[in-house]
Amino acid sequence: MRAVIIDTTSLLTLSVLLYFLQPQTNQWLAYYHSGIENGQLWRLITGHICHTNLSHLILNSVGLLVTISLFIDSFKNKSLLMSSLFSSLFISICLFIFNPSIEWYMGLSGILHALFSIGVCDELQKNNKWGYILGIGLLLKLLIEQLIGPMHSTELLILANVSIDAHLYGAIAGIIYFLFLLAKNKYYRFQK
Repeated sequence: MRAVIIDTTSLLTLSVLLYFLQPQTNQWLAYYHSGIENGQLWRLITGHICHTNLSHLILNSVGLLVTISLFIDSFKNKSLLMSSLFSSLFISICLFIFNPSIEWYMGLSGILHALFSIGVCDELQKNNKWGYILGIGLLLKLLIEQLIGPMHSTELLILANVSIDAHLYGAIAGIIYFLFLLAKNKYYRFQK
C-alpha cells in the first residue's frame, strides 16, 4: 500500500512541478514527433507528464486518483511506476508509428487508460462483477471515441485536441502489461 501512495504521489508531484516550470518544460519534454525523429527519445516517456494548462493537469490528476482509488487492491502488488513507464513507451511508440500526423502530445490520459485496464484485468481475473461492469464501461468509452471522436467540451477545457488513439493504445498497453505480469508470476511459481 505504501508503494502505491509513493508512486502516485511521485507521478502527481512530477506533473505539477513540470507544469509550473512551463513553457520550457513542454518545449524540452513534450512528445514531439519531429524531436523523436531527431533522436530525442526521452520524449517517448516525458511527454506523458507534461500538460497543456491547469485544467488539463487537474483533470488528469483527478483521473489518476480516482483510478488508483477504484483499483487500490490491484496495485498493491504491482509497481505503478513500472506500469506507467511501460505504458508511456508503448503509447508513444504506437503514436510515432501509427499516427505520424500527430506532431505533439501531452498528458497522463493514455497512462490512465493503461492503469484502468490493468485494474479491470485484475478484477476480471478474480471473477469480480465490478471488473465486468468497469470493463464494459471502458470498452464503450473507447468505442464511442473511435466512432464519434472525443468530447468537444474536454478539448475546450484542455485547449488541445484529445488524442483518442493514445487512450486506445493505453488500454492495450495495460492489457499487455497485465498479461506479462501474469505470465511472470506463473513462471516463478512453476520454478518453485
